[in-house]
Amino acid sequence: MQIQNIASEIFEAARSVTQIQPFSKRGIHLSQAEAYAVAQKVADMRGGEILGRKIGFTNRSIWPIYDVHEPMWATMTNKTVEYTATDRTVVNLSKFCEPRIEPEIVIGLSKALPQQSTLEDIVKCVGWVAPGFEIVDSIYPNWDFSLGDTIASGGLHGRLVIGQKLDPPENLAQSLSKLKVNLSLDGQTNDKGQGVNVLEGPISTLKYLQQGIAKYETEAELIAGDIVTTGTLTDAKPIFSGQVWSADFEGFEAMHLEIKFTK
Repeated sequence: MQIQNIASEIFEAARSVTQIQPFSKRGIHLSQAEAYAVAQKVADMRGGEILGRKIGFTNRSIWPIYDVHEPMWATMTNKTVEYTATDRTVVNLSKFCEPRIEPEIVIGLSKALPQQSTLEDIVKCVGWVAPGFEIVDSIYPNWDFSLGDTIASGGLHGRLVIGQKLDPPENLAQSLSKLKVNLSLDGQTNDKGQGVNVLEGPISTLKYLQQGIAKYETEAELIAGDIVTTGTLTDAKPIFSGQVWSADFEGFEAMHLEIKFTK
């Protein structure tokens, strides 16, 4: 299949909330370059103002679950990103096929990253940090896919909810690596995670992202104003209408975020 045809099929599946057979199971094995080219065309069809990127599969502990062996990224726009001033919001699940929730650290860049950035360079470019919930969704049944399938469909990105923005502390990289999160469902602890679960910490995921996008001429560089959500601190959890999920982050400052799901 041509890249345009694959992109059109993915776009239509997402638009109509319909699941499709993974391309890899049809004998169509996309290279990463081809998969990112497909994702770019899908993003163009969806439209919206580009706000930044999500990084997925940064949590190595879940690689065996999804049979992937490295992170990936995708574009986010103003159609899929929202802020909540009260640390609580409501999300309707009617436009998702098989959604899951991920507690994440979201980073806002105040400066463009210099070429071949060190972790120290990246820290100097961070304008704010916030708790986040990414709603990820699979157009492939039972979350069964290859990495290429995932990249092509926009990195499974469905929606990002961002909580209160906080000023970064001086020891940002270390603080985010040591940060802990308690994920709860309807008031009961469901899972726990920590910052070091995402590569060596959220700041290191930005370094990975910068190095990754540099390999592709069509990928835009990270610039001032970009938002990056750095990957789930726990496994992704299936979500259903009527549930209330919350995350309590402990680190340089206590952070709370809560979502009620409806349909």
